[in-house]
Amino acid sequence: MISTYDSDGSATGAAAGLIITLVFTALYAVLIIAIYVISSWFLSKIFVKAGEPAWKGWVPVYNSWVFLELGGQAGWWALVAFVPFVGVASSVFICLAAYNIGLRFGKTAAWVVLYILVPYVWWGIFAFNRSVWNPQPIAGIFIAPEWARPTSAVLRYVPQARPVYAAPSMGGPQNPTY
Repeated sequence: MISTYDSDGSATGAAAGLIITLVFTALYAVLIIAIYVISSWFLSKIFVKAGEPAWKGWVPVYNSWVFLELGGQAGWWALVAFVPFVGVASSVFICLAAYNIGLRFGKTAAWVVLYILVPYVWWGIFAFNRSVWNPQPIAGIFIAPEWARPTSAVLRYVPQARPVYAAPSMGGPQNPTY
């Protein structure tokens, strides 16, 4: 047994150190669980607004997969996040997904800065604000290359450029004053 003794020969210092370590470990575990519960709750609310089932927000790696696919990126980037050094590329695609999701909720591109700095605040705002999911994204959506597109057939929507001006139809009465 390894222990530290005080000058009088007792092991009270080692016992106090062990108790402090156990208390801080318990507090750390409670903090990690609280972060998981709050982030999963926010993601489940976002998924429901986007038309996905809420349970997908509670599955640890799968929620990142679904988040990426909602943002028009390949879900397998959630798995790449665990690979050392290559995980940085995954972070870039997750930020692109947040950018696309923000556009689909009708937000400006500046909202991605909030996601980069404090994603939990971004999730909380998007989970509880009144914005509505638009499956037809507005202009500015980042289109992933073919190899990085989502695997789900439902989420493989590739946005097309919308015309700014549509020519009037030739059928029906015409106004001769033009």
